[in-house]
Amino acid sequence: MQRTDRAAASVVAGIAAGAFTLSYEALRRVYLESTGNHDLSVVYPLIVEGFVTVAVWVAYRLRDYGWKATAYPWTLAALFFAYSLWSNSLPDTVPAPVIRGVPSLAVPLAVHLFTHLVKRREPARVDLVELVGDHGQEDEEPLSDDPWPAWELPPIKAEQVPIFEPVPAAAHVSTDTGPLIRTWARRNGYDVKDTGRIPEAVIKAFAKAHTDELVNA
Repeated sequence: MQRTDRAAASVVAGIAAGAFTLSYEALRRVYLESTGNHDLSVVYPLIVEGFVTVAVWVAYRLRDYGWKATAYPWTLAALFFAYSLWSNSLPDTVPAPVIRGVPSLAVPLAVHLFTHLVKRREPARVDLVELVGDHGQEDEEPLSDDPWPAWELPPIKAEQVPIFEPVPAAAHVSTDTGPLIRTWARRNGYDVKDTGRIPEAVIKAFAKAHTDELVNA
């Protein structure tokens, strides 16, 4: 935001705050003279001026949906604005039943205004999706309505797994394979004892030799 825009926004905010303060006090007095309830009189101006603000906001949110979508919120904003102007200009002429009936009227209108906003914005999302789909590439697949579309696992590359994995350094040689390793080691020139732990180098050589034999077979 540029400096001039910030200055203009500050001026607008100041005007709105000052106008709201004066209108708030006038509406509060109108309600107070009608009912005499001092505690609830502080809420009454918020209903009137707040409804005008919300209706204008809804009309702004629906600005891209045509005049038919914005006509309803603008009508409600004009209605409550006219009542606020009437109460501020000619407070003595506003009938007491009208003053007390404004909150009851604001409740259903506010709910209906919210449903109007939701209803108008929901179909636009569907149209937007269809519009994007029409301008997409021709070879693209259509969007599926299934929340759990079918999918396939990516192909897995086959890897050659050795039949015998190398024996780790701290591996334990069972009593069944111990004699076999000792016999093989003596035939291949390794000096191993009949008892005790077989050296790590002999175990690795035995595993490598048998792995190469099975792979080349």
